[in-house]
Amino acid sequence: MQGNMQSKLRELKIDRNTIPDAFRKSPKLISPGVHRWLDVAVTAYFTVLGTACALKGKSGAATSAFVNAGMVAGLTLFTDYEGTGRKPVSFKLHGTLDAVQAATAALGPVLHGFADEPESKWFYAQALNEVGVIATTDWDQVMRGRRSLGRAA
Repeated sequence: MQGNMQSKLRELKIDRNTIPDAFRKSPKLISPGVHRWLDVAVTAYFTVLGTACALKGKSGAATSAFVNAGMVAGLTLFTDYEGTGRKPVSFKLHGTLDAVQAATAALGPVLHGFADEPESKWFYAQALNEVGVIATTDWDQVMRGRRSLGRAA
């Protein structure tokens, strides 16, 4: 089964660059450094949202918020925003994983049973926001910077 899935992905030419490259013609307003701070803000957003939902007894929404906070925090800790190679997740792969996080946020209300409750709007809004961030982040800036540093040396 896994081998079949991998061959299908190869046929579709889906890899870690697919999502960021899908938005390559969008204006690039967000640098890797700004993106890092946005990731910190999203982590805080979901942590506060999870706490507020937990205090209201909304366990499904709280769980979904804390899952998203953990995803973003973990990815932030392991992302190589500078392109130094010191961290295991390249900045461009981070863009693809951001799409996974957006899907997790959007599906959270359905999977955790609160799609028809007011709290769901906070998850849908953040998922939509994440797509905008993915579209306007300059995922190739780190690579261009590394190439120009190599020429200068």
